[in-house]
Amino acid sequence: MTIHPSAFLFLPIVLLATVGPARAETTLAELRAPVEVLRDVDGIPHIIAQNEHDLILMQGWVHGRDRLFQMDLLRRRASGTLAELLGSAALASDVELRTLGLRRAAERSRPLLSPETQAALEAYAKGVNAFAATHPLPPEYAVLELTSFEPWIPLDSLAVAKLIALGLSFDLDDIERTETLLTYQAVLGIEAGANLFFEDTHRTAPFDDAATIPDASRDVGTLSAAASDEDEARRPGGSARTEFLRPETLELGRRYLDKLRRLPQVRRAVRLGEEPAGSNEWAISGALTETGRPLIASDQHLALDTPSTFYQNHLKARPAGFDVIGSSFAGTPYVIVGQNKNIAWGATVNPMDVTDVFQEAVVADPMSPSGLSIFHQGSLEPIIPLPQVFRVNLIGDGLPDNVVPVPAGGDIPAAVLIVPRRNNGPIIALDLAAGTALSVQYSGFSGTREVEAFRRWNLARNLDDFVAGLQRFDVGSQNWAYADTRGNIAYFTSAEMPLREDLQAGFVGGLPPFFIRNGTGGNEWLPRPVRPPEQAIPFEILPFEEMPQIVNPPAGFFVNANNDPTGLSLDNNPLNQLRPGGGIFYLNPGYAIGNRAARITRRLDERIADGELLSAEDMMEIQADVVMLDAQVFTPIILRAFDKASAGGADPALAALAADPRVEEAVERLEDWDHSTPTGIPQGFDARRGDDDDDGDDEPGDRDEEEIENSIAATIYSVWRSQIIKNTIDAALDDKPLGRFSLPKPGSLLTMTALRNLFDSFETNQGIGASGLNFFNVPGIIDPVTRRDILVLQSLADALDLLAGDAFAAAFGGSTEQDDYRWGRLHRLVLAHPLGEPFSIPPAGGAFPPSFPDLPGLAVDGGFDVVDASRHPVRLEQDEDNSNRFMFAAGPARRHVGEVRGRRRGFRGDSSLPGGESGVLGNPFYANLLGRWLTNESHPLRQRAKDFIDDAVDVRLFAPPPGG
Repeated sequence: MTIHPSAFLFLPIVLLATVGPARAETTLAELRAPVEVLRDVDGIPHIIAQNEHDLILMQGWVHGRDRLFQMDLLRRRASGTLAELLGSAALASDVELRTLGLRRAAERSRPLLSPETQAALEAYAKGVNAFAATHPLPPEYAVLELTSFEPWIPLDSLAVAKLIALGLSFDLDDIERTETLLTYQAVLGIEAGANLFFEDTHRTAPFDDAATIPDASRDVGTLSAAASDEDEARRPGGSARTEFLRPETLELGRRYLDKLRRLPQVRRAVRLGEEPAGSNEWAISGALTETGRPLIASDQHLALDTPSTFYQNHLKARPAGFDVIGSSFAGTPYVIVGQNKNIAWGATVNPMDVTDVFQEAVVADPMSPSGLSIFHQGSLEPIIPLPQVFRVNLIGDGLPDNVVPVPAGGDIPAAVLIVPRRNNGPIIALDLAAGTALSVQYSGFSGTREVEAFRRWNLARNLDDFVAGLQRFDVGSQNWAYADTRGNIAYFTSAEMPLREDLQAGFVGGLPPFFIRNGTGGNEWLPRPVRPPEQAIPFEILPFEEMPQIVNPPAGFFVNANNDPTGLSLDNNPLNQLRPGGGIFYLNPGYAIGNRAARITRRLDERIADGELLSAEDMMEIQADVVMLDAQVFTPIILRAFDKASAGGADPALAALAADPRVEEAVERLEDWDHSTPTGIPQGFDARRGDDDDDGDDEPGDRDEEEIENSIAATIYSVWRSQIIKNTIDAALDDKPLGRFSLPKPGSLLTMTALRNLFDSFETNQGIGASGLNFFNVPGIIDPVTRRDILVLQSLADALDLLAGDAFAAAFGGSTEQDDYRWGRLHRLVLAHPLGEPFSIPPAGGAFPPSFPDLPGLAVDGGFDVVDASRHPVRLEQDEDNSNRFMFAAGPARRHVGEVRGRRRGFRGDSSLPGGESGVLGNPFYANLLGRWLTNESHPLRQRAKDFIDDAVDVRLFAPPPGG
């Protein structure tokens, strides 16, 4: 294709000097001026344009080139039209996702955006469609018997943004918490059941007390004034009143969650249970670094899929003020996290409570459009029906593009039912016969402006610009790490936090906000129909100045890893702090358990205490840390129990455990263990830490004796962990059956917090919980200390039995030799594609084979809640092979370390991506970055023209038609 030479007269001089690969030339009618797109050796595109319209248009084009199927899947997941792509298996998911209504929320968002951002969304859509109209579809479409791509529209981008925010901030845990609390109370009584929940098993207090702002301030007195612990109105267990809840409501909630858990596409969109997304971030002031300039590190922990969650790109349009590089989401414009010439920023999830589930009283009402109304404060309020039509792709009939409507009936509703009072939230479960329903209220159902925030940050010049952008980040609660070339570092939380009427009045009405609430009145979000221009949702919100934040902290650094930012939860009560102007200061019922934040903070403290100055390489090494903090806490307990068991005069049952040669051998291994979690196998992927024997090769290699021994200890400890939980917490809950069911058990994170509390409080409580349950119960043994130590060592013996038996036969073949228990045989990763093989990695069509012929996935170092996130469940499945139980599916979807070069030179950035830029199977950039990601190596973010020109492997020139 020939382009008129005059089309390039106005290209920047640096581009005319481009050397390297020959340029391909393309005419795009949608462009206003010439654009150059270079792909560097790592596959990252660099888009150089002369205006914002063309810049974002070409971002849409490269997203479409590399991620078209992923984009289609995301917009359909958000819109509840997945069955039109994936077939009938996705139809039930569509029903639930359409009920939540993210596309409806996206429609509310568009009018709130600035004209510039709305124009960018239009340009982005043009770019996607320009690619799709002139290129073959990705291979997934052939598998699905589809031959066309529905054109992209701006609303699709806003729906994708809403979907991403939903996964970061929406939760339905209120339902499960309510069911668990009421079950405990039904079996143990009101007070004991509440104590079991709030004090024993579902503690707000974390495993470790790392708290971002107090740690950064070195001042634990920074919290707001506390209310009296004796005030029952502000103690979760004491204030809980459940009389309003109906048995039918609990059954509705139970059935609803059971249904959602069976729908993989819904589970991908909605957080269910107690395994929220994570992330790490920290920043170091120049006073503590080798260069005298700030450092910033962040790694976002999201689903590890194929293709990867993030897409890296460089957007440069100097006349429009853009020169920004970092990670974007395929389907939306701009850079989401990254760096420009002035600032760098990263993010972690901040789980603010912006979702409430309500029990609604539903009555027949002939005056309502749906024939139904809710009963609120003595009045009827209509439930609004929104008619729906569902369609399904009939895959397998041999007919291309055979997408047909599905008649309403049975599980296919004719309409979604909306409660306007709930921020236009839906009825999610309904029992007409009982006249009760569950509705959900979520701040993200409002129109919001996150895309606007990203645009502002891409253009930001300083801290004030970044803070201004924060005012547009309305939903998707995040902690933000910030650094700039002027030497500032800062930490902020963001999103609009609604104020509840009862909490603002200083008490809890009924149940706290993290349970099902009473929809007939008393628990409402305070309305604010007339709101300032910087606010999106129509409710009173926590003012920005009251949100956790700190600029240039006294400690010279801050750390956040989804842990408590203020220390609010450390006393196990999230409701006993007061706002400066009155009302309860409430953010969340609890945060991550603090292990990652504590580990990062301690590693920084150690270096600073030793007088070391920190480097970018130090930041990368900390990101690669795979030491389990819980093992540092519990391994000494195992060793002390063994010492007591081995001493003269020990109880015979305890002494018998110490006399077991298998237990003795395992204890010796644990005694020598440094609590790290290497794979211990030649074919495993472990972080490169600059070892003397490291030849720099990206391929897995031999493991030294220390790595092997640490690997074996990690396996033994991880299975011990499952057994000590089984023999203490789970045994106590199983001992109080409800019919044929045991009492509900806490999730993995809460279980670890509960377990530590049992050991930490043992001297006082002797293993008896606040509920009165004995968590260290050994029949026939009177002495509490002996009971505890027997269970500690019995759990170790049980773990060894399991490792040598059917429970791990696929991994270890029944071996009784502890030398065979290498961690890499258990801790594995599959980067899954929605269509499975051959698209998933492994095998990536054969290009990236699995580590073992007899086990799925890639062997990777890491473990439970380590810094290099690779968390797995803490419990084993009963009567099943657990060889795949320690696999993980979420972790660092992007790593970044930024180092200020200087006021004029901007940032040096290094990044890492779990996969590649291309989502097209067979493309050389499909998995090219994965090997480095697996071994915690990085690639540079080539922001300087010299760097990306020198390393370009593909150069394409795009221009409008001559005379166009």
